[in-house]
Amino acid sequence: MYSGIWLPIVTPFRNGDVDIEGLQRLADYYLRTEISGFVALGTTGEAALLSESERVTVLQALLDVVGDRLPVLIGAGGFDTRDVVREIGRYERWNCAGYLVSAPAYVCPDQAGVQWHFEQVACATERPIVLYDVPHRTGVRIATETVSRLLEFDNIVAIKECVKDQFAALRGQPVNVLCGTDDAFIECLDAGGAGGILASAHVCADLLVEVGELHRDGHVDDAKRLFDNLVPLLRLLFAAPNPAAIKAMLAFDHPLTDETRMPITRASAQLVERLLQARNALQDLRAEMVGAH
Repeated sequence: MYSGIWLPIVTPFRNGDVDIEGLQRLADYYLRTEISGFVALGTTGEAALLSESERVTVLQALLDVVGDRLPVLIGAGGFDTRDVVREIGRYERWNCAGYLVSAPAYVCPDQAGVQWHFEQVACATERPIVLYDVPHRTGVRIATETVSRLLEFDNIVAIKECVKDQFAALRGQPVNVLCGTDDAFIECLDAGGAGGILASAHVCADLLVEVGELHRDGHVDDAKRLFDNLVPLLRLLFAAPNPAAIKAMLAFDHPLTDETRMPITRASAQLVERLLQARNALQDLRAEMVGAH
């Protein structure tokens, strides 16, 4: 199940509040794409800036639309393991596909502490756990040896890996590796990765799915050619703090604002102009592909 392209869906805002209708329209739209699942309350969903009641609102709104049509992972993270365990406990009443859980942020434990953190999480639920290795946000890595030890827990099933150097190191481990760094997706696939949890899927899910399918079917050169055409856009989408650029792109084609929650600022006018050009280039690329078929 933990393969293909997963969408860490944004949390739309309107005048400072969660735009529930906007979120539900987006979810309905992506249900008609080829994504494999959703991640609710992830980094791209600005979950760290939502109140507890807003997180519940987002989750309920999303699951009301998605139902059992696609799996939904719920993001959970923070400084204190006990708080993360309590948060997961609050989410247990929803029908979800499991939890995407990061290492403790800011406190920078050693690997014994990282292992303990995930052991507590794994014991707190029978649902699947996807480890989230994102040291540029948490300040600590999940070492390959730690992953190996954690796989003794039956419900630790996959890892969202944001460190490119780790892709090859995780090869051969009995765990699905999902890319968490958009412009490194092809490198993850080359190292045996199963897919990606990619914020850029908001704007090019179809093409990322195509890259994955070409690669899986042995058409590696074709996959790389297509991906090379996407790389400038993928990098542009992270030219401002995530998800500012993605929300600006979404506002071109959906009835949404580009509003982010401070201290994340909206995309600048200059970036919006570059994103508009990238959107046009993306449409040209799609037209080329249709012509080629």
